[in-house]
Amino acid sequence: MSAEAQEISQLVRAVFRAWDQDGMAFLILRNYEGLPDFTTNDIDVLVAPGQRRRAEQTLVAAAREAGFRLHNRAEFMPVALYLSSRRSHAQAHFDLFDASKWRAFDFLGCQGFLERRVRRELFAVPHPADEAATSLLSFLIYTGRVKEKYRAFITAQCRAEAAAMTKLLAQTYGAARARFLVAAGAEQRWTAIESAAGALRRTLILRQLTRHPGRTLRSVLADAKRLTLRFLRPPGLTVVLCGADGCGKSTIARVVTDELSCTFSPLKGRHFHWKPPVFTARRRAARGPATNPHGQPARNRFASLVYFLFHWLEFFLGSHLSFHPTTFRGGLVLIDRYYYDFFVDPGRYRLQLSPGLARLGYAFLKKPDLVILLDAPAEVLQSRKQEVPRPETERQCRAYRALVSRLPNGRIIDAAQPIETVGADIARVILDYMAERTQRRLGTRPGPPLPETERAKPPL
Repeated sequence: MSAEAQEISQLVRAVFRAWDQDGMAFLILRNYEGLPDFTTNDIDVLVAPGQRRRAEQTLVAAAREAGFRLHNRAEFMPVALYLSSRRSHAQAHFDLFDASKWRAFDFLGCQGFLERRVRRELFAVPHPADEAATSLLSFLIYTGRVKEKYRAFITAQCRAEAAAMTKLLAQTYGAARARFLVAAGAEQRWTAIESAAGALRRTLILRQLTRHPGRTLRSVLADAKRLTLRFLRPPGLTVVLCGADGCGKSTIARVVTDELSCTFSPLKGRHFHWKPPVFTARRRAARGPATNPHGQPARNRFASLVYFLFHWLEFFLGSHLSFHPTTFRGGLVLIDRYYYDFFVDPGRYRLQLSPGLARLGYAFLKKPDLVILLDAPAEVLQSRKQEVPRPETERQCRAYRALVSRLPNGRIIDAAQPIETVGADIARVILDYMAERTQRRLGTRPGPPLPETERAKPPL
């Protein structure tokens, strides 16, 4: 087991023990086979209705004692809690449920799950019938699909626990649809089940609106409040990687994405070169990377102005269409270069551009959360890429340092190190920033400082 895996295992054990000592009834909904020693991307935890806040407080306190900090919190249907080690960049992700909801509607009454749970050494798991119903409905209602990895288990339980599953599903969808789901699951008729997803959603909405109108209305209002708060304070992040040619922006972006995959699902993230494309996506994809960016004469001033205004509009529209929707979903937006090229290297785009015009345009653009400069000596950059002469590389390095050092959200990383080390340093910078942001949002204080010997080496 790696050192990071050991840290995560100790964290999980500490949290489970803290909940148990606190008298908290909880269970792990799925993917619990390797716990507490091995975890998947997230740990799905069900607690009793009204106990989620208490469970969260106990978890954060136990994590702090184990040397972890809360670096992100997002209110999806569960409350998603993202933790990272203060010694390393080891990360863990807990999802806290107190109901099984699709939007504002409870798609599977799970009030009895905790009473029927099966106890293990440090935690409990659902009764097989409850787990099968959850594995079937949670993905079917949300996506219209039944996950391949759960199908064999669902089929086995539809055969072995037909009566229990039918009773559970009938509470929400009625006896007829419950019998259909159990019979189809037992016979592995997945296409038929997936075709019924729309009808199940309509049944769910209609039954809850007619049977519990007041409770459903309160749930709708609470869901609207949750989405509004997440819109105003999105849990995702926008990060710009900048630097002179040869610093490895694109390669390092991929390493950072891997390093932070526990916090930011790659399926939710976006990676852009220079800017989010709106008008020029196909042309840029066909053109490929630049090989001699300064090899052509500059445009005249009028052509430069037209070029700048066109691309400024694409920056403006692209950032609004791409940044906030991605961060709202909890994703990571990574951009290598961005608008700062207009300040540092307008020659790359053959521009004769007024610095005042570039500053004016920047004032109206969405700002990234972090701007990270990948800095290295000119001789190192030249050894990696010789697209521009060495004097130009040196000039760009000086210009980028001056620019990023003035930005309140600017950070400088030593890019002369091995790629994996650079990626780890950037991941640590991002996690530190997110932890500070989370503390501000929640009005909390950081955990106690670690002993000097236990602190990770900070990035340069």
